Amino acid sequence: MFRLKIITPEKTVFDRDVKFVEFRTVDGAMGTLQNRIPLFAALAISELEIEEADGRRTFFAVHGGVGEFFNNTFTILSDAAERPEEIDVERARKSLERAKIDIESVEKIRRKELEMKIQRALVRLKISEKRERRSD
Repeated sequence: MFRLKIITPEKTVFDRDVKFVEFRTVDGAMGTLQNRIPLFAALAISELEIEEADGRRTFFAVHGGVGEFFNNTFTILSDAAERPEEIDVERARKSLERAKIDIESVEKIRRKELEMKIQRALVRLKISEKRERRSD
């Protein structure tokens, strides 16, 4: 067993002894048991799966942050950590759809910006050629 603490800016959302924690860092998936070597890692926005002392599985949606394992205590600091029952599913679905639409428009805006950059460069080059002709 080791201690797992999940802390957000608002509160400590979890503070219990556990058997195992599976989590994702920005470099990939990991799991930890008791007595592991010290660890400090940047966490990805991902699922966190916990096997508690009684064998029960507990899940959180973790919104990034950092994790530190030291002296049989794994401390996770995250902007947000939500249990499944705390998630407003309809709100999450709507947020996903809005984000998908927004990302498409961002790509279109970026493409338009690049097209305008090309046009400005072409116009400048074309005009610079006229200046050279006037000098003759």
